[in-house]
Amino acid sequence: MTKYKCKLLPFERIDCLSLQDAKQKAGWSITAFDLPKSWEKTQGEGVVIAVLDTGCDLDHPDLVNNLLPGINFVNPKLPPIDDNGHGSHCTGIICAENNEIGMVGVAPKAKVRPIKVLDKNGNGNMLHVAEGIRWAIDQKVDFISMSLGCPVPVQQVRKAIQLAAKAGIITFVAAGNAGLTKEIFYPANYPECISIGAIDKDFNRADFSNTGHNLDFMAPGVDIFSTVPDNWYATLSGTSMACPFAVGVAALMLAHKGRSALNSADAFRAAFKEHTISPKTSKFYEGFGIIDPQKFLDATR
Repeated sequence: MTKYKCKLLPFERIDCLSLQDAKQKAGWSITAFDLPKSWEKTQGEGVVIAVLDTGCDLDHPDLVNNLLPGINFVNPKLPPIDDNGHGSHCTGIICAENNEIGMVGVAPKAKVRPIKVLDKNGNGNMLHVAEGIRWAIDQKVDFISMSLGCPVPVQQVRKAIQLAAKAGIITFVAAGNAGLTKEIFYPANYPECISIGAIDKDFNRADFSNTGHNLDFMAPGVDIFSTVPDNWYATLSGTSMACPFAVGVAALMLAHKGRSALNSADAFRAAFKEHTISPKTSKFYEGFGIIDPQKFLDATR
């Protein structure tokens, strides 16, 4: 069980705020796409996402009402408590409540099942990732979100992702933060996944964001404000932050349009492709563009 190692995609912590200091702060990723307008139509109601990461702050006041029971593959005797901060940050980006405190996620009424596959240092075993995916399948989640990776393929993980696809579960994965311009990391590199790179506040691809011919889309991933333990908030950067933003948008889409129209990764990829915006500058391999939730929802009024 030690052959296949994975780790967090490196991220940057810029600032921290207490619950009292944060009040309810709308990050630039929320305001740039006018998500409050989208919430008039959909807030991700009834959608469940499995987040495979370092776990989650299970008592965070911005998250607790949107958390479903999860599992810990690092230490099965314990609940999936986040002893790193990364998993809580990703979870908040997806589903932090619109409750006038802290911050608000992309899909503030979606639910998350936290699956701990990475330890306090952000390291883990890719075979645990495969187990986590299979557990998520058994729970009948709608989406799997993974902001982790490694530079080499692991067949057990791909087989698990393929099983998820057969069950109608769409897997989103962060592309990686090594700034590579030829390949994205695994498991984002698998064709069964939807791979997500990062843009900055100017809608340009972030310099750290891995890319390649198989990158699918980009989403906000620089200076992203979200939840961290214990009842705190922080601003982090990485494709790790872009991936849950894309998953949140997918949750809005699914809640709004229904499973019959969006029943596979290819269906979501096609829907996103129709409603993207182009980066402001041209770089190699920018995927199909930047995911724009407002464009999609405007087109389906």
